[in-house]
Amino acid sequence: MKEQINEQLALLEKELSRLKKVTDYIDDTKNTAQSVITELKTVQGNYSTYTNKIFDLYKSSVEQIKKETELQIKEGVIHFETTGSQIDQTNREKLVETKRLLENYRKTVEATDNLVKTLEAVDFPTRLDNIEQQVSKNHEEIENRFNLQDKQNKLIKILLFVILGIVSIGGISGLLIWLKII
Repeated sequence: MKEQINEQLALLEKELSRLKKVTDYIDDTKNTAQSVITELKTVQGNYSTYTNKIFDLYKSSVEQIKKETELQIKEGVIHFETTGSQIDQTNREKLVETKRLLENYRKTVEATDNLVKTLEAVDFPTRLDNIEQQVSKNHEEIENRFNLQDKQNKLIKILLFVILGIVSIGGISGLLIWLKII
């Protein structure tokens, strides 16, 4: 009879060891998921900062292009004035130079207009809304998984209590039977 009790206790110890491993794994998973949620909250907190930085970067790029264009125009005008003092020497050279400057100016204006149109065509609110929706969806999915893990943990606890109850009843019954036999 003692052998049976020892066997049953050994089996119970083995099952409890397996249950400990599962519980440790669940705890590790829960900690990892909490870390992911913390990181997502950090990203979500920095969301507007990143958006403002992107907008400021585009704005400063447009301003820089505008300044460079104005500088190129000023340089062209200075060059044009320098050439104007030589009109008496060659009218044809002046005409060619003027056409070249105007073409450069036109190309610069076209490039600037195209860049401004490109920047205006970018739909930042829609893009950012899509990113926000994806973050919300991911957050909801993580919460659903946490809820599922909580339910599974509760079920494991209930099963553990039932198993412990059955083992306890079996042990007590075995002890009572053993005491009656002696």
